[in-house]
Amino acid sequence: MKRIKIVITGQSNVGKSSLMNYLCNSYVSSVSKKPQTTRVNIHKSIVYDNVDLSIYDTPGVSVSDRSLLSVLMQKSFLHPLDKVDVLMIMLGGSNKMSEMDKSIIESAEMMKRKIIIVLNKTDLLVDKDLIKIINELKKFYSHPIFSISIKTENGLAELVDYIKTLAQESHDKTNISKNSDIDKIFVQEIIRGSINDLTYGEVPYDCAVLTDRVIMKKNLIKIYSTIYVEKANQKKIVIGESGTHIKQIGTIARCQLENIFSKKIYLDLTVKIKKNWKNDYNFLKTLGYIS
Repeated sequence: MKRIKIVITGQSNVGKSSLMNYLCNSYVSSVSKKPQTTRVNIHKSIVYDNVDLSIYDTPGVSVSDRSLLSVLMQKSFLHPLDKVDVLMIMLGGSNKMSEMDKSIIESAEMMKRKIIIVLNKTDLLVDKDLIKIINELKKFYSHPIFSISIKTENGLAELVDYIKTLAQESHDKTNISKNSDIDKIFVQEIIRGSINDLTYGEVPYDCAVLTDRVIMKKNLIKIYSTIYVEKANQKKIVIGESGTHIKQIGTIARCQLENIFSKKIYLDLTVKIKKNWKNDYNFLKTLGYIS
């Protein structure tokens, strides 16, 4: 069995989570047009043509507020570098390489990791602009550059084929794509992704999800989770009139989890207020944002 480990990083909203979901062929990482959607390093493994592919999706590195949570998000993208073989850095459309992107590439080069530059959202560019961007990147980087559109799936097959060529033979038979166990942080991110999709304003950024209990049965998984917000009005928004919003959040998350785990899911959601939780070290540790 050949293996390869990849970390996907880049600025917020360039399509990292969407690419991870495409590669894993399921809803794995929280996707939203709103920036700062992913908060923790999400890990998933899948087998492609006898290649065990492990992928890490990282938080966007363009986080700007000064909370402890944001500081942790800014630093977390570097954590998987010592575990992986390849750094995939993503740009979106006409986005230029940021100083943070450049520093990430420099870190990967120092650690002698293979590097792939992926330009996403090329469906938004005309050919001459795409060629100009690629030529500009080639002036500074000798690493392979792939232009893709996750929306249209253009260029994705070529990217996957190239990733498979980088895989190395491994005789270690442990931990090959075992996804039967329930990762509480993974479940939390799925639920939080549903909240991102259905709420607005400051609510998505001021909410957190804590999975309190998971009960595994033969054909059923029971999940008990609490949604935390900072203000009373945010709690009202998440719950919605007569509980409409919380029901929708639960339905979307439950369907996604059933799709992933191929089992019936019972999902119990409650909403609580916890002021200034983004600066509460112990709470962030409980959420899994601090290892």
